[in-house]
Amino acid sequence: MTNKEQYENFCKKNYVPIYSKSWWLDAICGKDNWDVWIYGKNGNVEAAMPYYLENRGKYRYITKAPLTQNNGIVFKDTSELKECSRAKFEEKVINKACEFIAGMDIDVYEQQYQTSFQNWLPFFWNYYTAITRFTYVIEDTENLDIVWDGISSKYRSIIKKGQRNTVLMEDLDKDIFYQEHEKIFLKQNLECPFSYKLWNRLYSACSKQKACKIIYRITPEEKIASLMFLVWDEKRIYQLLAGSIPEFQNLDSYDALIWDGIQLAHNKGLKYDFEGSVIKRISKSFREFGGIPERYYRIRKVFNPEIMQIECEQQFKTLFPEHR
Repeated sequence: MTNKEQYENFCKKNYVPIYSKSWWLDAICGKDNWDVWIYGKNGNVEAAMPYYLENRGKYRYITKAPLTQNNGIVFKDTSELKECSRAKFEEKVINKACEFIAGMDIDVYEQQYQTSFQNWLPFFWNYYTAITRFTYVIEDTENLDIVWDGISSKYRSIIKKGQRNTVLMEDLDKDIFYQEHEKIFLKQNLECPFSYKLWNRLYSACSKQKACKIIYRITPEEKIASLMFLVWDEKRIYQLLAGSIPEFQNLDSYDALIWDGIQLAHNKGLKYDFEGSVIKRISKSFREFGGIPERYYRIRKVFNPEIMQIECEQQFKTLFPEHR
């Protein structure tokens, strides 16, 4: 069996977040642009590291794939192990992964790990660095009254206003979704950060897996005021793509739409992941919804001294602009 075939079997037997599932990586990266490193004995896979390869000029990166919050090493279920045994197992896997990465002839390794991965110390011992990032999560959506009470009074009022001003709709055509979502960036004189081709592949794959839904809110004149694309796995719903159409921001429909997404998570018995941000304004809004910050790590190592020098010079210019 190939590594990908072994990994496919591993995914069937273990919980693997949506961003590391084979079908997701096929859709996002293209089948030939990702691979997976396998750790195990006698055909029994105990851990795996799917990875996306990207060329940036003359440099070669293992890096975060588009629209993919995290990847990194995925471990078998170790819940029955004692803490010391789990740490030893993870250290053994990470050391082997580091050996594999070192032999790949890449210039930079940088992957964001899922929130369940917290033991990055073995990477540190192998001279990797880690940047802490945060997502916000509503862990328990079973009791909507409790979830509602956890939202700030200010945002409860905003949600109610959005509900009065707009009507919830479902299952928008994927082409219209892309066109409307693109407006959010065009208003800021920015290009949409993902192509229609990529969006089409992702939507088709998620729909085939029955792991996504588009919801949106419309004005009384039936204009789209805000929209959201949600994806999910066995444990979480992720607020992957969402926003308010610029000319209708005063209707506050976007916050009402987030509440609609939370209710969908409740109906499915899943956690709600806001797909968090370290941008202060965005983080604060997720906190107002009662989201609990969960940290995850961007683990990185630069193998090419040229890149190391370039990055050091850039950082110096940022910290000391007077010396440019």
